[in-house]
Amino acid sequence: MPPWHHDFVELHSVGEVAARLGVAPTTVRMWGERYGLTASERSAGGHRRYTAQDVSLLERFHRAVIAGESPMAAAGVLTGRERLPSRGGGPGGAVLAVPGAGRLSRGLARAASRLDEMAVEDAVVDALRSEGTVTVWDEVVLPLLVAAGEHWQRTGSGIEIEHLLTQAISTAFVRHVAELPEVTRDRPVLLAGGPNEEHVLALHAVRAGLAEQSVPAHLLGARTPMAALAAASRRTRAPAVLIWMSVKDEAAEGDLGLVSSTHRWMRLFLGGAGWDGVEDPRATVAVSLPDAVAHLDAAWRARPGARHATV
Repeated sequence: MPPWHHDFVELHSVGEVAARLGVAPTTVRMWGERYGLTASERSAGGHRRYTAQDVSLLERFHRAVIAGESPMAAAGVLTGRERLPSRGGGPGGAVLAVPGAGRLSRGLARAASRLDEMAVEDAVVDALRSEGTVTVWDEVVLPLLVAAGEHWQRTGSGIEIEHLLTQAISTAFVRHVAELPEVTRDRPVLLAGGPNEEHVLALHAVRAGLAEQSVPAHLLGARTPMAALAAASRRTRAPAVLIWMSVKDEAAEGDLGLVSSTHRWMRLFLGGAGWDGVEDPRATVAVSLPDAVAHLDAAWRARPGARHATV
């Protein structure tokens, strides 16, 4: 649908502006409500309509926030308003400190401290588009999560920041995968949290890293029983399975044979601190996210019947 026109001035809908910036329409609306970056015009029906100047302002604001600037400060500079005094972060007090991190991580820490989920999500998506999953995980996500965990252990507060970060980053990985070209469905690798594992953010990252390599993967989610994982492996003839555990689970260790014996060509990989010290000839420990992606990629390309090394 062409943009609206009013007195020969090209006007754009919220959806058109959001698509141009690569963010959700709700984000554009939130910027208007929260920071005053709203549309200059309205349609006959009362809907927001953005001029070229409005769009340019939003583009500069978006770039500034991604680069690590405070949204409130960026909006104040761009609109000519006086910079509002900082309250030292968002709800709960001071901004989450990320020592030694880059501007993007610091910007995300400020957004998370304000509980600005959409700002975190959009910035991570933009970083994934330009840098890729492995780089973003190692240089952005991990420093943030470590800082949030250490802050909570040290102060006993801020768990809501860690939860928001996990949710926003998980959604960012899902959005990133959805934007990538569709991959084949031929014998996907399986990714699952252990039977008592509730945290599978790393598996979202692994799936995104594999999607960038055109490798299909099914994420079965948290708390996957070993018997159910074995059944899924048999049904899909998965060439590789990754089980993620952040804490030790001796029962899961004892049930590894259920999964490793599902079929002859399946390779089993283990990820997360919960597998530290485990030595099992039936499985290979992936020591990092890049290691997990590389192992699973290689296993999928070596699957029986594979015709080409790439898709």
